[in-house]
Amino acid sequence: MLSKRNRTPSLDIERALYLYFLGLSTRGVAKAMFFLHKVKRSHVAIWNWIQKHNHQRILLKRKKISEYIVDETIIKVGSEYIWL
Repeated sequence: MLSKRNRTPSLDIERALYLYFLGLSTRGVAKAMFFLHKVKRSHVAIWNWIQKHNHQRILLKRKKISEYIVDETIIKVGSEYIWL
């Protein structure tokens, strides 16, 4: 699990990225990782992990739209009827 160049196991990196993408700051992630898993890493190390792995997250979420659905309705504004 631990490669030659990684000081931190990949499971801990995944946990840190998960916490970051949930909305914690890099400093908050560093504090949470130390409190929960006794993994002491700086917020800069976590930021570097984010930079390294962020492109994979973006590629997974990008999808092309194959069809559009259009719906019409009429609403009354004051005394007028308007198509929306």
